[in-house]
Amino acid sequence: MKLKKSHIIPLILLSWLLIAKPVFAEDNVSQDDHPMGYYIKQEQEQQASDESTSTDAAEVPSIRARSFAAAIPAANAPDILYSDNTSLPRKDAVDISSHQSWMVQADFNAIKAAGVKTVIIKLTEGTGYINPYASSQIQMAKSAGLNIAVYHYATLQGANSQDAGNSLAVQEANYFANTAKKLGLSTNIVMIMDCEQPYKDSSGKIIGPNPANVDWATAAAKFASQLKSQGYSNTIFYTSSSWLGTNTATCQMNYNTLGGAKKVWAAQYLYGTPSSNNLKNTQYGAWQYTSQMRFKGGTSNLLNNNLDTSIDYNNIFSASQTLRDVYRLYNVYTGEHFYTLNYAEKTNLQNVGWRYEGIGWLSSTSGSPVYRVYNPNAIGGDHYYTLSKWEAQQLVNKGWRWDNNGAPAFYSNGSKNLYVAYNPNAASGSHNYTTSSYEQNNLLRNGWTYGAVAWKVN
Repeated sequence: MKLKKSHIIPLILLSWLLIAKPVFAEDNVSQDDHPMGYYIKQEQEQQASDESTSTDAAEVPSIRARSFAAAIPAANAPDILYSDNTSLPRKDAVDISSHQSWMVQADFNAIKAAGVKTVIIKLTEGTGYINPYASSQIQMAKSAGLNIAVYHYATLQGANSQDAGNSLAVQEANYFANTAKKLGLSTNIVMIMDCEQPYKDSSGKIIGPNPANVDWATAAAKFASQLKSQGYSNTIFYTSSSWLGTNTATCQMNYNTLGGAKKVWAAQYLYGTPSSNNLKNTQYGAWQYTSQMRFKGGTSNLLNNNLDTSIDYNNIFSASQTLRDVYRLYNVYTGEHFYTLNYAEKTNLQNVGWRYEGIGWLSSTSGSPVYRVYNPNAIGGDHYYTLSKWEAQQLVNKGWRWDNNGAPAFYSNGSKNLYVAYNPNAASGSHNYTTSSYEQNNLLRNGWTYGAVAWKVN
């Protein structure tokens, strides 16, 4: 079998990967929790070292011992960037993991104010690691009004054949999807496969990229297909620009196998300062151009810590914002189900005893308006939802109150039926809304009435 060019790694690089510590990678990286770009930083730093240092065998020990900054001239090293530099590419997205556990709500608010649109949060790695900070990071990002995407650090650990790689990709996809579901993430969220992990033998020794008979792009396509079977159909792929190409024989990630170049998020850190007047990797969906952005005008945390930052050329991270999660909660004391788009409202109700039951449905940001009114005279209060503004107004005339000051609570626009059923014996929570025909039919069998389609959702 023909050996891929990307597999022909100089001895110096293999030794460097094993011994040298990357200067700009996060400290204390464990074997099961790698931050995004961990090996890409090392690869690109080594490329810079190779370009500026002799590869004579006599120099190998000293090269291995040098740091990145010492190995190449400072003028050719990627700069620490500051967010107030208006010549930089756009700061559309940042990605975080447990290594950014230092971030608090003020930090998320500050990056939003600085122009960041999306926070990409690590959920999982392999089939045994879950980011313990993911839930709180998601909550803080949402509270700041930021779009959310999530990523999985793929390992394909130990695969030495394509079948083995594909099988591991399917297992990792299931682990990723199941974790997303447990965290209450909607199926329209952008799911990202981080592809950068070098191959390790049975003893854990790094020996370079996967063997020539394991193609990452083929395994990645299986990963995306498995996510789709789990309901998550919006998958993109993160990798080094050096892994990308169109010839499977010479590159690890043939982007045609992945659905085209716009499905790819490429990482490449330029020497010096990148410029908005000289954008790179524009053929791809997005470009991660630095691992060293420091945000000014916000918090001391952001000023003293680096964040990976990317420009989103094709809106690949925030496309999911055309649909929004509708949170479903249940009041065990009154029997009412409540539905809201507001994450803070959902959290506040949980804090006072309501039970969170997950995502009720996905609401479009346009379509026919749905109104919500509140009955303060019912036991514990009660809410009603209707497409008819006239009907809502009639209830308000009888003592009900407008929610949202009469503005739409949701919109009807989609292909799924949202069913409504009415409980004539309930003093509160007399209406139930669900996309589940099983739940609807079960209520009707138990005495509920008015089994109708309330409106259309996604």
